[in-house]
Amino acid sequence: MKNRVCLGIIGLTGLTLCLTSCGIDLEDRAAAEMTSLSQSKPLGGEKELEADLRLGVGSLELSAERGERLYSLEAEYDKTRLQPEVSYDAAAGGMGRLSVRLDNEGRRGGYRRDGNRLRLGVTDSLPLRLTVRTGGGESRLALSGLRLAGLEFETGVGGAKLSAYDPNPIDCERIRLRNGVGGMNAVGLGNLNFRELDFDGGVGGADLDFTGQWKRDAEIRIQVGVGGVTVRMPRSVGVVVDTEKHFLSGIHLDGFVQRDSRYYSRDYEQSKIRVSLRVATGVGGFRITWV
Repeated sequence: MKNRVCLGIIGLTGLTLCLTSCGIDLEDRAAAEMTSLSQSKPLGGEKELEADLRLGVGSLELSAERGERLYSLEAEYDKTRLQPEVSYDAAAGGMGRLSVRLDNEGRRGGYRRDGNRLRLGVTDSLPLRLTVRTGGGESRLALSGLRLAGLEFETGVGGAKLSAYDPNPIDCERIRLRNGVGGMNAVGLGNLNFRELDFDGGVGGADLDFTGQWKRDAEIRIQVGVGGVTVRMPRSVGVVVDTEKHFLSGIHLDGFVQRDSRYYSRDYEQSKIRVSLRVATGVGGFRITWV
């Protein structure tokens, strides 16, 4: 009973802090004045693209842009509370830099997330380094078709979904996922062809699906927060697990054999692809299931 009360206090405290940091004022009832923004840019002489997205409160959708456009953007927002800033620079060496910000920086008062939407399509023809940070609301990253070279995805309050149904045609050096308050669901992470992946759980559970076309060995580090984390791993991948266990958490590793302080999947030695998985659990539990 004491543990459940403690978890409730932790979760409520985390939610309150995130709401405050995102500028969400639940008592603010001012009428919204909605407006829209539409923008796109054709492909030029770029060889790579860096995209940095920051959304205060609202829903976000990102997907691959097929055709002759570098990016296309559509936004609907409350102009009394949110200020969009979109900039693009072509740096030396063929690097393009896109920055999209839709937040209330410099404006007084909180704001509601109802009705604020940002949709971005990014070219599928260039290597992409993507950074996404959201404050509150639902986020959906559809990464199929993108040539992903790196990803940093950080959420505040609300649910997040990430999907990759097609193999990434280039090497992705690092993926960093940081969950705030709310669940995160990721499907097809094995398609992203990453070398390193870091997941930092917050207040809320996460379902991380690593199915897909694995092309190389990888390192995965998972920090479990208040919510639990479930990992789905294909049986063709060999996995070795190092764990740091919290006294309130549980770790479930079916299909593993312990050797000293490590846990090895049964076919680890025969597997062509091997994954090193380090897990540090907080209050929530951790489970691996095989598919």
